[in-house]
Amino acid sequence: MTDNNDAEREQDYPSYDAQAIEKKWQAAWERDDLYKTDEDPSKPKKYVLEMFPYPSGDLHMGHARNYTIGDAMARQARMRGFDVLHPMGFDAFGLPAENAAIKHNTQASKWTHQNISQAVETMKRMGFSYDYDRMFNTCDPEYYKWGQWMFIKMWEKGLAYRDTSPVNWCPTCQTVLANEQVVDGKCWRCGSVPEKRNLSQWYFKITDYAQELLDDLDKLGGWPENVKAQQRNWIGRSEGAEIDFTLAAEDGVTPTDRKVTVFTTRADTIFGVSFMVLPPESEFAHELVSGTEYEQAYLELKAATEKVSSVDRQGSDREKHGVFTGRYVINPVNGRQVPVWVADYVLMDYGTGAVMGVPCGDQRDFDFAKKYGLEIAPIICKEDDPLYEELKDEKELRVRSVDWDHAMAAEGILVQSGEFTGLKGGKHSEAVDAIIKWLSDNGCGRETIQFRLRDWLISRQRYWGNPIPMIHCDDCGDVPVPESDLPVMLPDNLDLGAGETLAEYAPFYETVCPKCGKPAKRITDTMDTFTCSSWYYMRYTDPHNDKAPFSRDAVNRWMPVDNYVGGIEHAILHLLYSRFWTKVMRDLGMIDVDEPFTNLLCQGMVKDEHGDVMSKSKGNVVPPSSVIEPYGADTMRLTILFVAPPEKDFDWDPDAVAGANRFLKRAWRIVWALAKSGDKESKLDLSSLDSQSKELNRVLHEMGLRCTNDFDRCQFNTAISAVMELVNAASKYVLDVPTEKRDAAVCYRVAHDIVAMLAPICPHWAEELFHAALGCDGSVYNEPWPTFDTSQAKSDTVEIAVQIKGKVRARIVVSAEASKEELERAAKEAVADQIAGKEIKKVIVVPSRLVNIVAV
Repeated sequence: MTDNNDAEREQDYPSYDAQAIEKKWQAAWERDDLYKTDEDPSKPKKYVLEMFPYPSGDLHMGHARNYTIGDAMARQARMRGFDVLHPMGFDAFGLPAENAAIKHNTQASKWTHQNISQAVETMKRMGFSYDYDRMFNTCDPEYYKWGQWMFIKMWEKGLAYRDTSPVNWCPTCQTVLANEQVVDGKCWRCGSVPEKRNLSQWYFKITDYAQELLDDLDKLGGWPENVKAQQRNWIGRSEGAEIDFTLAAEDGVTPTDRKVTVFTTRADTIFGVSFMVLPPESEFAHELVSGTEYEQAYLELKAATEKVSSVDRQGSDREKHGVFTGRYVINPVNGRQVPVWVADYVLMDYGTGAVMGVPCGDQRDFDFAKKYGLEIAPIICKEDDPLYEELKDEKELRVRSVDWDHAMAAEGILVQSGEFTGLKGGKHSEAVDAIIKWLSDNGCGRETIQFRLRDWLISRQRYWGNPIPMIHCDDCGDVPVPESDLPVMLPDNLDLGAGETLAEYAPFYETVCPKCGKPAKRITDTMDTFTCSSWYYMRYTDPHNDKAPFSRDAVNRWMPVDNYVGGIEHAILHLLYSRFWTKVMRDLGMIDVDEPFTNLLCQGMVKDEHGDVMSKSKGNVVPPSSVIEPYGADTMRLTILFVAPPEKDFDWDPDAVAGANRFLKRAWRIVWALAKSGDKESKLDLSSLDSQSKELNRVLHEMGLRCTNDFDRCQFNTAISAVMELVNAASKYVLDVPTEKRDAAVCYRVAHDIVAMLAPICPHWAEELFHAALGCDGSVYNEPWPTFDTSQAKSDTVEIAVQIKGKVRARIVVSAEASKEELERAAKEAVADQIAGKEIKKVIVVPSRLVNIVAV
């Protein structure tokens, strides 16, 4: 973006004053309520939404990028004739506000609303076209009342429940975390390693929707493949079998009535089971060792394991630790006694919580068996393995252990596997099918499907969140708060600095049972803040409804969101939870849509000029004000959209900002120069255009088509490049053509379309030119997007390369309609001196691109 000594020297028009222009038009837009949603059912709808922010302070450049992308989409959609819904609000509950309130000795509500006010001011300063009448904060009682109402509806449907189970406890945040909030073994918010604790917590039964959530990913053609892949992996569908092993009595031989069930995707390896493994968190494991000589070692292992993240525990390179329980189970297929161990590489939330150890085919089982001297029996062999020749006819377990360095690939032919010896083994193999059938026929196993996904743990032991609307009565159990008493309001006078919590605040938790009228205790857990963000996009369609969360007609009119913009870090948090919530609302009869977001754009990160991620702790955050104050919001918006495709990361470059500002000033001068030579009443007569006016008109249509197409693909950087090429062509025209010889219709059309195509990106700049230079009424926001003609974009001539033996030796300009013979003749003339005296073996002509002459 350079200033190429423009010839727009006619300085009889105003200079570009970004600060004055932006202040002027922001006031006018607010006065005229320009961005209020039209609600015109005669138009096709377009719902454009950016993920709403957490109000932890003023907006940063990451926010600016997200919202600028969405704003450009919304503005251009309006110009394309859509009825546009483009709202904004704040994800206002959460731990950071509570911690900030403690630090600054204030209330979380006050701190939050101060930040919201600052953020809204910045949004308006950036010129974002939000329908501010629809704005709400999730900490508003008018909003969180309906979150509580929907919780009760889920409770009534059996989708909300309380259970005591091992949970992830963050020692720093002092609250539990959902499985999805443990990222790479650490708390998603603070980075601490969570501990496992047995606590009574509240859950949403997202597992009831596991298969539908998986299947419906195929409907999301407008989502990035990596986001869908993350969700598929997290849902984690596994086809396999549950197999019942009988617990042997303490003598290790006599069967008991107790069954220990494992889940496996490889039932074909059951003859190679040499031990069973339980996780340290298992209550069954504790029961087996209780009061025995093994109990102390077990307790020490359990304590040590609690300090290790789930991710680290499963690492293939990490040393495994285990203890023997002194007990055995009986393998159902061969009656062998299998020792039961407890090991830290097994997790409670996989399968049934018990795992059969098959060291010949699983590296972690192999490492564990090697360390503790357990059998490594070969069960599957490759046909070219020498061991296969030795064992291929062996049905009974003759070789009980091998001296291998590592586990072998668990694919091949079964050996030492009873009647199944000789069958091909592996996932989805004939051996798997045959053994599952045998297990089922003999009542000791069954085909089943397991999911990695676990129910969504929504309880949080902090103050600043949506209270769970339940009451516990010693006689009646857990009872929902009557709908007439909603919302359950948060108290606003807790002494957070002194560590006071809802659980210690009697005026909040002391109540009476809605069923029996006896004294009871209100639940003091609050909901995970992701419950608030799982349905906010529905509330935007009907934000002032005081009778329901939203009307069915409003949601069905606007949903699903057509373009959703946000960070990929929410791939298996917000995006998965929102899909679940949408399906629940559908099943409650409240909406008709299956999926919340049709198209998803995950914008890249904005890094500092050294390539480091911006963060307050590093002190390298670039605030929008650092660009707006010297250059204006339009320069910031243009820079953000031009420097990289929206899905890519980019390093913040002050030189790019300065370059964007130079381009805006140059385009400003060009528009004024063209407008002064133009006439909006003039009609274009292509037949009367001179060559220079005709060429500018051609470039207009060529670049206009490209810009429009790139907008449709959300490739704003190349859309802007197309406008820059048009500005360059216009600058050349102004330089080369005297004022009196310029075509008035072409000049006005080019000036108008430069303004229109940049209007979604630089709205203040465009609005001022629309009125002052082009003499238009109304707002450029309501101006139709220009239309362009493919036939007028075609050039009469084309430049082609002339090659000799594949190397470019010349370039020639020829008629776009030239025949192959004409191209060959012109090419030979262009390189006549270079092929003189040589024999031409072949001439390859690629129309409109090149001619390659093979001469020797």
